[in-house]
Amino acid sequence: MDTPEISTEAVESVELGDYLKVLRERKWVILGTVLAILAAVLAMSLLSTPKYRATSQILRQRANLDSALFGSSVFEFRDVQRELQTGASLVKLDVVAKMVKDQLGSPRSPGELLSMVQVNPAGQTDLVNIAAVSTYPDEAAKVSNAFAEQFIQYRRKADQSAVTNALTSVSQQYDAMTPSEKTSDRGTQLADKLENLRILEQMQTGGFEIAQVAKVPGAPFSPQPFRNGVLALAVGLVVGVGLAFLLEYLDKRIKDEETLEREFGLPVLASVPTSGKRWTRKEGDRSTAPVGFLDNRVPLIESYRSLRSSLQYFEVDGRLRSILVTSALPQEGKTITTINLALSLALSGARVIIIEGDLRRPMVHKYLELGNEIGVSNVLAGSHTFSEAMQLVEVDDFTPPEGRRTLALGESPLLQKNLNGITAGPLPPNPAELAASARMQALIQKASDTAEYVLIDSPPLLLVADGLSLATFSDATIIAARMYHTTSDEAREVRALLGRAGVHAIGVVASGVKAGKSYYRRYGYYSTGRENA
Repeated sequence: MDTPEISTEAVESVELGDYLKVLRERKWVILGTVLAILAAVLAMSLLSTPKYRATSQILRQRANLDSALFGSSVFEFRDVQRELQTGASLVKLDVVAKMVKDQLGSPRSPGELLSMVQVNPAGQTDLVNIAAVSTYPDEAAKVSNAFAEQFIQYRRKADQSAVTNALTSVSQQYDAMTPSEKTSDRGTQLADKLENLRILEQMQTGGFEIAQVAKVPGAPFSPQPFRNGVLALAVGLVVGVGLAFLLEYLDKRIKDEETLEREFGLPVLASVPTSGKRWTRKEGDRSTAPVGFLDNRVPLIESYRSLRSSLQYFEVDGRLRSILVTSALPQEGKTITTINLALSLALSGARVIIIEGDLRRPMVHKYLELGNEIGVSNVLAGSHTFSEAMQLVEVDDFTPPEGRRTLALGESPLLQKNLNGITAGPLPPNPAELAASARMQALIQKASDTAEYVLIDSPPLLLVADGLSLATFSDATIIAARMYHTTSDEAREVRALLGRAGVHAIGVVASGVKAGKSYYRRYGYYSTGRENA
């Protein structure tokens, strides 16, 4: 039988879905980046001083008077582009800038005038562009035209100087001849050259002429808010998307159940949706996360019913009497999970005992409003018995009226007392030793013999060793993790820690799951007409 091939299109669609998920989750980062860059660029554009550009053009003259007079050019440049580039460089000489200053009577220094001008050959033509930039449109035009004019004057004077030097040299040779030599052929040639040089000296143009004068610009070329805004949007989008993926790469928080299962190596037993309250601390270090099921509009009870039902799949080889609930670090929802699971089991008719295994920062008594004068530490110290430490939990205080059990005909009221708790008691000086002691193991065993389920709330595994010791005394361990809080590194560390200790971990409870409106609509539909067990 042929093995079906995996479609590359399916793989690509999954990858595309991952990318879209990142963009969706980081949309505010992208939007914020785009708006920040756009606002900054527009502010700079609107607040910056307008600048005007005026451009004049000078043309290289192809006809050379020296070539016409002598048959060859004294000043000929065979490389036209090199000549144009040389001319462009000569426009920005300090001497030319000084001549411009004198012509305009400008208060600006020659250096400032030079900084206003850009000179470049116009492609493969014989033209050179002289562009001047100023905050005043008329000044831009005047400076551009002045540089064109003074450059031509500078080149004319330079060429005239070269002809004058040649004229002086020839004149000296001719004057040194005798009258007879002047009438000879050589003398006649020198006389002709002297005349031609005098004519050439008067007719020098510098090799360039003005082709286009600069006009006063009617509008600034900078800033351009619309163009800058469009570019800012494009740049902001690119930077925003890049920043979103960078943050996603650096963010090690677990955000979905698939990643949670992969990192812990355990199945997700239940998903607890966010109830609209923040996971923060208030008075007495008590979390504001919900305990109990008083608010039927929040589908918490369904989540813990699902967790309660999941336990039966792990009881094939024997009943799970004692279950430890722990987490990687604080604020992951382990105590909330312990109490709500206990309430759900009690509502189903099971006898449940909650044991506070956190002898450092106990929270169970605060949530369940129990006394903490006698508890686990007293039992382990031998000052009180197991029965004396156990307290009845009023389940009705944590469930809505329609969810409370009614007595059947002839049923004893004692059967309703399905949930008991053993709080931490006075905090001991040696919690780690007590958690790992044989007396703690005996306490858990005694509770297991008394109730159908014993739920143990333990300290976080990555902070102290107490939780790992308690896990070895329990039949199973459940990990509480909170979406967008628990990291991949923490999950892998917990997985390795439990694996080395040989702890029987059965799954993860995912708290803080972002449930959409459809989730609540489905819950409202299926909960209609159902019994509230």
